[in-house]
Amino acid sequence: MSSSRSALQRQNEATALITSGHVWKAVWYLAWPTAINTTIMAAYTLINRLFLSHLRNAEPSLAASGIGGNTLMLQFAIVIGLSAGTSALVSRSMGARDAKGAEQAARQSFVLAILAGAVTGLPLMLYARPLIGLVCAKPALVPLAAVYASIISLSSIPMFVNMTALSILRSQGDARSPLYSGMAVVSVNVLLDWLLIFGFWQVPAMGIRGAAVATVVSRVVGMTISLALLRRSMLGGSLTRWRIDVTWLGRILGIGWPASMQSLLMTTSSLGFMWVLSLLPARDATTAIAAYSAALAIEAIAFQPGIAFSTAATPLVGQNLGAGKPERAVHSAWVATGQAAAIMGLVGAMFVVMPQYLARPFGHRKLALVTVIASYLRINSFSEPFLALNMVLRGALQGAGETRFPAIVTFATMWLVRLPLAWLLAIHLRMGADGAWWAMSLTCCLSGALMALWFRFGNWRETRV
Repeated sequence: MSSSRSALQRQNEATALITSGHVWKAVWYLAWPTAINTTIMAAYTLINRLFLSHLRNAEPSLAASGIGGNTLMLQFAIVIGLSAGTSALVSRSMGARDAKGAEQAARQSFVLAILAGAVTGLPLMLYARPLIGLVCAKPALVPLAAVYASIISLSSIPMFVNMTALSILRSQGDARSPLYSGMAVVSVNVLLDWLLIFGFWQVPAMGIRGAAVATVVSRVVGMTISLALLRRSMLGGSLTRWRIDVTWLGRILGIGWPASMQSLLMTTSSLGFMWVLSLLPARDATTAIAAYSAALAIEAIAFQPGIAFSTAATPLVGQNLGAGKPERAVHSAWVATGQAAAIMGLVGAMFVVMPQYLARPFGHRKLALVTVIASYLRINSFSEPFLALNMVLRGALQGAGETRFPAIVTFATMWLVRLPLAWLLAIHLRMGADGAWWAMSLTCCLSGALMALWFRFGNWRETRV
């Protein structure tokens, strides 16, 4: 009973801060644990790529992990959509002090998570090679990428359940529990990466397969910890009395499917981008794809503030709208966006000042790879503040339940502009990888500007959930 009262007290304090406290304090209260968590996750991604870069045949392993990872991102497209529906409905209900509604939204989200994990995981387990063959123009990379993807797909349901639990915790205003879960996941993953990729004592070196096995184990650990933390929260009852409620499922999916579509468009455009890179001359193509995989891991340093403040913006907007305070919701979102843009702009400046230094650990055996990674960082540096606009305002709109316009922006900028422009510059005009990097940077600026215009002048406040 005392633990229930404690959970209720913590929840009431978080809701009071989000809906009535000082806005800057509320933003930091929600953002700083997520910032630490995402920075740790980014560090893990860097370490994972660094481990692979020290294999004897490093470039194919790096490229294959990028291709396999992007194929698995198709699952993330769906889980992000489910999380969007969960976040909007739970945060709105919490802002309106409707605990029963929040619990039911959480409960039905878990039902969808298990179904989605099973439906998406099975094809990747059984047909990884033909699926990856569709998006990889270099047949030599398909076997490694397929093994990597098929092993990780074994943990599909744990990944879906874990992401759903984390969304529920954050939507309550609890940003610390996901931090604890993330720290445990990364610790397990890094340890197992080192052990399984290179081998130790009686454990054989497994290379890229070891990286995949480490991911599977760490996902199961993450799910276990997240569910344990959720059980102790105000919405712990969502883990019991599971019955399908078609009305609630419809509400979650109504918000979630455009977010899933947006994430799917982003993922498939990334695969399309890698396909454009694969059209470069053979050796240049392998180097460019490996550089793209490594550069994204480095650029994740800049992504982390955007992710953190975007995650904070979702309950800030959702709970304030639920509490009948739309102007506070708008102000909170702009405060979060401004802070993220300032931090990401500073990281972008770092990409200009020392790109070679950041790229060198990934290409210690090949100077050409360092050069291509450094070029990516320089060209994409000035688009980082625009990326902040896109990421944080997308999270704010998600809290309002408005997920359609971000999907439209994603389709327009990534499919109608980025991919044709990348092909034009990189292949037709023979600018090579630099042309592809310019296409990415320019379209990132465009998407951020469009998102800011919609948030300022659009009718998203009228969205019903």
